Amino acid sequence: MSGDPAKVENPRRHALVGLKRDIEHEMHDLAELLKKASADVGGRRSWAGPNATAWHSDIEGRRKVMLAQLSSLLPTVQAEINRTPEKVSPTEAKLMQLDLRR
Repeated sequence: MSGDPAKVENPRRHALVGLKRDIEHEMHDLAELLKKASADVGGRRSWAGPNATAWHSDIEGRRKVMLAQLSSLLPTVQAEINRTPEKVSPTEAKLMQLDLRR
């Protein structure tokens, strides 16, 4: 019998892959939601005037910053996925699962 027990899926890696998928999904959803809000005001469908123009400029600026910040997360999460082993020992997996529940 070898001293190397069977390896199991790494729960931390699984969580990181899920996080990346969630970020990508949220980026799409938030971009579309803010795009619609901006278009409604910017196109003068629901509000016109100097305040509407200022609001439109503000929401467009915030939208761009938010999407840039979310986009910068993706390479960071991917780098961590790449560093995280696919398989770990059952004991390591159990400890990781406990840690992920916090």
